[in-house]
Amino acid sequence: MRVIDVMTNSVISVEAADKAYEAVLKMINGDIGSVVVKRNDKVAGIITKGDILRNIVKAGIDPRKATAADVMSKHIVTVEQSASLESASRLMTRYNVSKLPVLDQGELVGIITSSDIIRAEPMQVAYLQELMKARFVPHRRR
Repeated sequence: MRVIDVMTNSVISVEAADKAYEAVLKMINGDIGSVVVKRNDKVAGIITKGDILRNIVKAGIDPRKATAADVMSKHIVTVEQSASLESASRLMTRYNVSKLPVLDQGELVGIITSSDIIRAEPMQVAYLQELMKARFVPHRRR
């Protein structure tokens, strides 16, 4: 099974120059866990719930003043739509992410999550369990 078979085609995105508040509203209104950040029609980053908590709430930043580029995860891991679900699972595990923007020859065409993969191919659960263990290690207090 391939990424294209289970990905979500409608990707919610914001521009890098948009206010972070707009990204938060899109996440709430769309009941989604992330938005892709674009710059010049290319994927520039991703904003997840964790980014909002770390980079806005914890930092005490006003989301109406910060831009999406200020709070996004800049190291973005993507996957080609022709990739196998196993490859996508391995990428998620290797880079400790649960969402991958999906590209077709460099263009954003979808997004795939660990939940999408589990629903479509339960055999990938072993890979994703490794991801879950890595993601839910208790954080040290600083």
